Amino acid sequence: MKNSQAGVSAYPTGNDESDAATDLEMIGRYMAKLKVKALPRNYQLFHEALYAPDRRIASEIASLGPSPSQASLDEIGLKHRLVSHCSLVARKSEADAAEMLREVAEQLAEGLLKKQSFAREIETAPHVAAAMDSLNASLSNLLLYETELTERLRDCAGPPPRARSSRV
Repeated sequence: MKNSQAGVSAYPTGNDESDAATDLEMIGRYMAKLKVKALPRNYQLFHEALYAPDRRIASEIASLGPSPSQASLDEIGLKHRLVSHCSLVARKSEADAAEMLREVAEQLAEGLLKKQSFAREIETAPHVAAAMDSLNASLSNLLLYETELTERLRDCAGPPPRARSSRV
């Protein structure tokens, strides 16, 4: 039986090497024309823009005009999920997590200051013990009511009981 598929080689054969150099030169010229930094992720982005059958990337880059910002180019690469832009997702996630942690730390610090201020005010107020006992009792009652209400709502939302069969 004859094999119908042509052999594939991992090494350049014949004219492929000069084609690769020509492609790289064309990408480099296009990037230089737009004054884009020579970053590996930009080479992949521009390769996709020039050689991919889908022309959306090329039109998006063209819409940025001359001297597009790196952030705009990265946004296009992320939008089209180019492999070379994957590390940007991780960096953005780390930055977002760090920002969230800073905000939480600020909120905790602010809450602690308010708590300390409240504690100082309570200590200087007359009849503190009676007021605190009353507040504690009210909060305990509120918690009991909330628990009871939650249980009632859960009972009401539960599955309806099965109908019993009249057959014996």
